[in-house]
Amino acid sequence: MRRSRHLLAAIALVAACSPALGQDTGFYVGGSLGEASFREACRDFDSLVGVAGAFGCSSKQDGAGKLFAGWRVLRYVAAEVSYINYGEVKAQGVVGGATVTATSSVHAAGVSALGIVPLGDRYWLLARLGLLQSRTSMRASGAVNASQDHGETELHVGIGALAQIGGRWAMRVEYERLNDTRIDLSTLGVQYQF
Repeated sequence: MRRSRHLLAAIALVAACSPALGQDTGFYVGGSLGEASFREACRDFDSLVGVAGAFGCSSKQDGAGKLFAGWRVLRYVAAEVSYINYGEVKAQGVVGGATVTATSSVHAAGVSALGIVPLGDRYWLLARLGLLQSRTSMRASGAVNASQDHGETELHVGIGALAQIGGRWAMRVEYERLNDTRIDLSTLGVQYQF
């Protein structure tokens, strides 16, 4: 519910932005901040300590950030590289009557194709399809001491909106999913087109 309110506020902010869209093609850079939801964190923590149901939670959230650069090749298509820090989540569980604390952090970098659909002169819808190389680090301490680090190439999908806010500046609101690691990312950011 809280995430939905943040996302609606971000969409309203983008919709309130004005001016006309400048260049339709060219190089751009930007950054975004938001919230990552680790939908399978506690199940992953159970697996890490080897005890089903040790962590009684469903998902965990943390602040996240993204840097991106892209080339808008055509009016309706862009290629983009991005680096995403999904943050770190933490949970406490019980194993054999004793407390165990687990943490998980995820970073990823990759490339995506963006489909861009205009909604008038200053607003655009975005659709993302790409691949990310993710790196996950999990640690448990207390009743069980364990660690696990692994990387994999994952499908990266998302939707969003772009609004020109003057000159070469634009605002972006996006919802993205890291497929195998099962992390959802909601962000609000800015981009500058050269």
